[in-house]
Amino acid sequence: MKTETLDQGISISCFKRAVLVLGLLAGASAPAQVRADGCFVASPFVWNKAKDINEPTQKAILVFAGGHEDLILQVKYNGPVGAFGWLVPVPSRLTVQAGSMKCFYELSRYTQEHWEPRLVADAMNRSRSLAPNSAGVGPPPEPVKVIEIKTVGAYEVAVLSAAEPGSLENWLTANQFAFPKDKAAVIDDYVRRHWYFVAVKIDLAKAGGFQLLSGAPRPSAAVNSAVAEKLSEGELQPLQLGFACDQCVFPLKISTVNGTPSEVQVYVLSPEPLVERTMFEKKFPDLPRLALEQNARHIQAEEQMKANTRALLRRLHPGEDLMPGLPVETNLPLDLMLKSFVPNDLLLPYGAVTAKDFPACGRLLPGFTGKTWWLTKQTWTFQPAEMRDLLFQPAAPVFLEDLAGDGGFCAAQNLLRLGSVAVPGLVQALLNTNPRVRIHAASVLDGMNGGEAVTEDPRVLACVPALFHDPEWEVRMTAAAAAGDRWNPQYAGPLIQLLRDENAGVAQAATFALKRNFQGRSKNLPALQALLHDNNLAVRANAVDVITAAGVPVDRADVLSLLDDPDMRAVSLAISQLRSAGVSYQELTPLLLNSLTMARLAGLILFGELGDKASIGAIIPLLRDPEPLVRSRAWALLKTLSGEEIPQAQPDQWARWWAENRLPFLIADHTKAIEMNATNGVEYRLRGCLYNDSHDYARALADFRQAIRWGSNDPDYPRFRVWLIRARTGEEAATTRDLEAYLATRRTGRPDDWPATVGWFLAGQLGEVSFLQAAGDRNTRTNQ
Repeated sequence: MKTETLDQGISISCFKRAVLVLGLLAGASAPAQVRADGCFVASPFVWNKAKDINEPTQKAILVFAGGHEDLILQVKYNGPVGAFGWLVPVPSRLTVQAGSMKCFYELSRYTQEHWEPRLVADAMNRSRSLAPNSAGVGPPPEPVKVIEIKTVGAYEVAVLSAAEPGSLENWLTANQFAFPKDKAAVIDDYVRRHWYFVAVKIDLAKAGGFQLLSGAPRPSAAVNSAVAEKLSEGELQPLQLGFACDQCVFPLKISTVNGTPSEVQVYVLSPEPLVERTMFEKKFPDLPRLALEQNARHIQAEEQMKANTRALLRRLHPGEDLMPGLPVETNLPLDLMLKSFVPNDLLLPYGAVTAKDFPACGRLLPGFTGKTWWLTKQTWTFQPAEMRDLLFQPAAPVFLEDLAGDGGFCAAQNLLRLGSVAVPGLVQALLNTNPRVRIHAASVLDGMNGGEAVTEDPRVLACVPALFHDPEWEVRMTAAAAAGDRWNPQYAGPLIQLLRDENAGVAQAATFALKRNFQGRSKNLPALQALLHDNNLAVRANAVDVITAAGVPVDRADVLSLLDDPDMRAVSLAISQLRSAGVSYQELTPLLLNSLTMARLAGLILFGELGDKASIGAIIPLLRDPEPLVRSRAWALLKTLSGEEIPQAQPDQWARWWAENRLPFLIADHTKAIEMNATNGVEYRLRGCLYNDSHDYARALADFRQAIRWGSNDPDYPRFRVWLIRARTGEEAATTRDLEAYLATRRTGRPDDWPATVGWFLAGQLGEVSFLQAAGDRNTRTNQ
């Protein structure tokens, strides 16, 4: 390449027709018009080259270590090749050499495969245009030090430094770079900070591609076209700049001169994870608004689901509104929303990599081989007013400091991605006196976004026992959930105490943790069983849930008590337990009185499964239920059990019919069952009770004796009924001897054996005071 003498201020032959495209990495371009055509396909992985290589206006690889940065730059430019010009500022004297697209290819493929969902779009067309500015000859240049002029790949490069503001602008003008005078302050700012500059143009006289003729060199049309195509696709050979700096930097501010938006994509490699703090925190002020918008979308979706269900029910039951009252939660506190909200673009990608992951980088980047590097990839679109030099700093201290603010949850989730690097600071944060810091720090324990290297670190797990007692319920809840995932038998005692926590979320988290890990032979079982007698139904439900999951039997009375619980989880637990052991409609009757609509509906379903016609009396009151769906289900079940066609809107008529027909209706039903199976002791017992209620004692006595003969699910009470009938008819002495003989063969000696207590009272062996005391003891089974 021919040049003039340097002391004349340098005039590079190939720069004569250039137009300044004064940007960090590329010629400025108009905002992209994006069109996505076709369909999306899922796995297997397919590299979308256009996304990272052909589409960003500017892209770069930053390799920063030990106070030295290698900045590999790539440009996307649409316009005449001869009008291409590029100016890059860096903070210190630098070296310039050819980079390689292979590094961009490797990093793009790796990050897409490991960090992004397996959804690959087909061709996306972007059109960008650049209108070249006309160049004029300015005044004589002020002194500018030209450090080096060289050809690098397809470029001609001049490395410059300027001593005072204004001098570089004059040099650029003298060398036919068109420069907007109203933007001089941007370059002058770099000059005042003693930065160096790299001025770049296409080498139109490159050997093998251009013909050196007399006068200005003229490129061959074919090569000109090939270079222009690679420039427009962002695949012309990159430039690699090496320089010393205290902080990893990406000089973006100079791109404001272009006056157009620019999409910037950077890969940052460093021995420790780095973050561009301002860009990470940029969205923090918007988090309350974004969280509210997300909650509004959730409410809208829930309401739409309700509307769809209501419409379906109306089609099935015209003229009726059968939608149960299931309100959508609309009043979540904003602070609670922010404790679990993180936009996807604030979950930064980090990964530890080596030269094995990127062979080309290992060959082409100095010092890359033999080390473990932290890689992150970021893509931003900047408006001119937003452009500033990007500064990358150690990520862990930034995220830890941000734990105290509204973006604390976002910061915590990013800490997970830093592995052991984050652990020392995180341990301190878990014990911080600021409750917001502790809440956000504890959120990492749920491992929502991965991060096993953090959540399973012994130093972090050592903090968990203290968190069980934290004043903030969010911390206690997260600690309980984490204990379930990473079990230690020492957690059992504190978690049992958390079953009584005033916050339902904490108690449920402790319940789930214990269900997964508690062993029935644990020394903590008595403490857990003691909670079965707690005054709080929710506490009893939690205890039943854990104990039964451990395979330890629970008294039937304790399970039945949960049917009154206004918590559907407790009700469902009780139903599950009772179903497996067999249940009567009398035991299930509390379900029909539960304040929960879903509990009453569940009760009707179970009553239908039992098919016991004696339950008609318990079902009739639900014809007045406030919920239309409950009324409809109750009416349908009544028609099935009774065979009657009384209208749903006539609950009084149903009640009168039942009062008039109950005994004969049920006696006939049981008689039919006995005719089908003459050895069914249960049916004899049930019919005997009905005869007894109608004062037909002879038939009742006969049925109870048949129930004793053939056996039933209740061996004791038929004998008690026999004693009552015979004692009423003057046979008290004889029937007492028979009862004593029976009790002598079945006595267990257990203080809670309620049928035995009843029997010995009838036999005169237990006084009235003792009998009433036993009846008042909730440990005594009095449900029969």
